[in-house]
Amino acid sequence: MTAAPAHDFATVYAERDLGEVPADFSRRTAPDGRAVVVEGHCPCCRGRTVTEFRRGVPGTGTKGALSRLLHRAPAADTDPLATEVLFCECGYPHPRQPADAVFVGCGASWRVRDTASGGGP
Repeated sequence: MTAAPAHDFATVYAERDLGEVPADFSRRTAPDGRAVVVEGHCPCCRGRTVTEFRRGVPGTGTKGALSRLLHRAPAADTDPLATEVLFCECGYPHPRQPADAVFVGCGASWRVRDTASGGGP
């Protein structure tokens, strides 16, 4: 396995949509079983980023209260790597990052194409 590229701390913060990127991200079930954890490296600043998608939240599956109330069997969770927009959450406040930024990172967002399976949701 190749080493991860170095984090570019000098990348200036800018809200930029990178579109669909061929990035190597993994996904695994969170320890509590209630979420899918997606992790990899930001395609812009290359910082390590980890995002947790709660099960039953719109866009991340259908195992929520509505399915239980309607006595329906929950459908298989939607793969967050195929359906969700990811944001840089490298945790590093890049230059010019506004104080009210939702995510601490370089401001990039993207969708993942051709992902590596990290154990499934």
